Amino acid sequence: MPTSSARGLGWGFLLTGAGLWLACAPSPPRAPLQVEYAGCTEVFLPGPVCALGRARQLRLWIDPPPESAIEVRADGRTLRIARAEVEGGQRVTFEVPPGAAAIEVRARAPQREAVWSLPVTEPPWPPLNGEAYALWQKGRRAEALRLLEARIPGLPFQEKWPALRLRAQIAVNGGSGQAVAFSEEAVAAERAAGALRSEAYDATALVWIHIQARRFDAARKVLSGLRLPPGAPADAVYYRSFYSGLLAEDSGDARSALAELKKAVSQAKRVGLDAEAWAAEQVLARQLQALGRSREAAARFADLRRSPPPGLSPCDWAEMLANQAWSLLLAREAGESAGDPVPVLQEARRSYETARCPRLEEKLLNLRLNLTLAHLQAGRPAAARAALPEAGDLDRSASPLLRLWSLELEARLDLAEGRPHEALELYERLEELAASALSPDSRWQAAYGQARSYRALGRFDEALAAFRRAESLLDGQSLRIPIQEGRETFAAQREGATNLFLEMLLAHGRAAEAFEVARRSRSRVLRQLARGDRLAHLSAAELTRWNRALGEYRRQRDDLDADIAAHLAEDWKLPADRLSRVRAEREARFQATERALDRAFAVLGEPRETAGLAPPRLGEVVLAYHPLPAGWAAFAADGRTVAVYRFQLPQGVLARPRELGDRLLAPFHSQIERAQRVRVLPYGILREVDFHALPFGGDILLAARPVVYGLDLADLAAPAASPPRPGRRALIVADPLRDLPAAEVEAGEVRAALERQRPAWTAVTLRGTAASAEAVRRGLAGADLLHYAGHGAFSGFGGWESVLPLAGGTRLTLGDLLALDGAPSRVVLSGCETARSGAEAPVEGLSLAHAFLLAGSRSVIAATRPVGDRAAEGLFTDLYRSWGATADLAVLLQQAELAWRRRDRGADWSSFRLFEP
Repeated sequence: MPTSSARGLGWGFLLTGAGLWLACAPSPPRAPLQVEYAGCTEVFLPGPVCALGRARQLRLWIDPPPESAIEVRADGRTLRIARAEVEGGQRVTFEVPPGAAAIEVRARAPQREAVWSLPVTEPPWPPLNGEAYALWQKGRRAEALRLLEARIPGLPFQEKWPALRLRAQIAVNGGSGQAVAFSEEAVAAERAAGALRSEAYDATALVWIHIQARRFDAARKVLSGLRLPPGAPADAVYYRSFYSGLLAEDSGDARSALAELKKAVSQAKRVGLDAEAWAAEQVLARQLQALGRSREAAARFADLRRSPPPGLSPCDWAEMLANQAWSLLLAREAGESAGDPVPVLQEARRSYETARCPRLEEKLLNLRLNLTLAHLQAGRPAAARAALPEAGDLDRSASPLLRLWSLELEARLDLAEGRPHEALELYERLEELAASALSPDSRWQAAYGQARSYRALGRFDEALAAFRRAESLLDGQSLRIPIQEGRETFAAQREGATNLFLEMLLAHGRAAEAFEVARRSRSRVLRQLARGDRLAHLSAAELTRWNRALGEYRRQRDDLDADIAAHLAEDWKLPADRLSRVRAEREARFQATERALDRAFAVLGEPRETAGLAPPRLGEVVLAYHPLPAGWAAFAADGRTVAVYRFQLPQGVLARPRELGDRLLAPFHSQIERAQRVRVLPYGILREVDFHALPFGGDILLAARPVVYGLDLADLAAPAASPPRPGRRALIVADPLRDLPAAEVEAGEVRAALERQRPAWTAVTLRGTAASAEAVRRGLAGADLLHYAGHGAFSGFGGWESVLPLAGGTRLTLGDLLALDGAPSRVVLSGCETARSGAEAPVEGLSLAHAFLLAGSRSVIAATRPVGDRAAEGLFTDLYRSWGATADLAVLLQQAELAWRRRDRGADWSSFRLFEP
């Protein structure tokens, strides 16, 4: 299991900041210069003014104009500087001479000069602070607090705010019950004094206290109140990003956590804050683990291992090693290889033992369990058996989580050693213990383990029943896993479990059930992504409700888990009737916590209930693809029968269309020939394949049948209006950034084509500067059709940060689209990568096209790749020319793409796809 390292920061870190450009009379012309700085003891407003203190070294990160020479001056005197290329700019380091009043940076280029300036001063250090600090350093914390309490009321303000700050620091580091009150008073005083660096530091320390106490709403309010003006120090920017990332992580918002932590890492690296960057990188790697990106997490931990910051404690080093090993183990659980965890686990054990770290016995027990898993994964059952802890070790120091983990490993080891009867008994015990510990993840592990045990025993009906229980738990658990413990192993193992279930169903001729399982597997991940995206884009009011409800859930669950931890080991001593009552009481408390969690999820909007995945339409064949433990399975379903074909995907085959068509389409030639249209449900790497452009029947698939790409998320989509009909309303958005001339032409042709229909459509066109985000949102209300001709911007992991850029620097994000009260029934996105969702996501990501479908659209045409300005103009002219001839957009797109292909054989006509929910 992973280790829990402290995520707060110590009090001795350096300070950094973004600089302030001070304009002067230019000769040659001067321009702003982007500079960030580190090394100040304090930063005061107005200004900013940097107080240097004893350490007079400053580090600046500069983003200079091209071909410019950088010079640093202090009161007109040129200083010697050391340079380094960092994060796309230059970091310069230098000593500020005593008595200097200001630092000035000049970046000179031909015909141009950029300037930045920062006043410097000496810091205040009141005598009282010196006395109290000396007591604190000697371990006399209570005396230091009493001294400050006695003297603070009589201090002048310029000495009071530093004393209030020191009092807060001592209280926070000592775990005092007055830490919150002292911190709040210090932050208010620092804001009044203009001590921006101290305010940022103490405010984020207060945020950390609230996070630990599960007061997420209080933490968010503190962060919202930390307003950083232009020229704010980079340490303040770092602290705000880092603690925003921690809050997002703990409150279940993985997307915001990744974004904020990445910003924090970059900020720290630019100005040379090695310890801060190292800390943020660790939290970022842990968040990647939680998302199932274990191989990427392992790579980040490997980088951290190569570059520990000076002064790192042995225990912090051991924690990092333990987390690195866990990322390697998770990668193996997911069927990937990122390195051997055994040497890392052994080094972590030596570091823990040498440093005699706190909670040493529990940490060493966790390492032994992880070592057991490492040997199991490598096929070394004897070594795994030797590493498995004894019962006495578990009784002394095991938490409920470790007890469950140990039992699962022992059962898995029995299976590996060919003892399925013994494994089955242990998995049944795990199920019982998971019920007592109220662990949903361990319940799933128990069901999955029982399924494998029954399979090994040849008891196939019981194995299938256990697999079905495991799948049912996956369905219920997948939407909640981002905010539960065990999410890392869940993400790593779920695909393998489903693949094995599919293999067993296919081996026993249950093709129809296997088809349903494959569809649910893909849909499950998409649903989780949809919920995560909604969470990342809540309004301020919704976020307040979410944080309050989730904080309530976390506090209730923490109390329940603490009670279970205190008594679980004694359950076996209770008589049966008493044990039954204890479990019933725990279950009642668990249901109360679940109701609190339901209140949180109600903010996001609960998915609609559905009787099952929609069957193929009349005349439609559904082609679905899913990996197996070895190779792949392809399904073709027409509502009456389900055909199955197994195939392999050799390396490089995705670049060979003819061979790919033989593998993916040719086995279902007769089913496709009988159908009127084809719906494709791709999985994993097959998302990259343009199925409609693959060779089929002497031409391509699209020449034979219309093709759509499905999501299997119809029940998550908002209710849409009735299908569009002639005379309804269209919104046309044309070239909002004013840099795509062909988009203007395209928009005019679309409007003309719609107005030629009888009865004519009512078309509203927003061109150029008129196409702001607010205007587009207003225009979408009541529109039956949206045609967007402009740029698409793909960004972020899985496309999370993709946007439609609009006029005046505004934009529509995925979250904006998901929050629409209603979306047009039909959407055409004539922009680059508007259907791209990112190759990193294991199954599928959410694109702009997907967001419209989830908001209620019935069909969306969008591009998976970049598209030239004039490349698609003819496509949409053809598309709208026949708009009124048929209600089937799949047929319209088929005809338009084939016409485009005939006109220009070299065109990337296949980049556009039709998506349906």
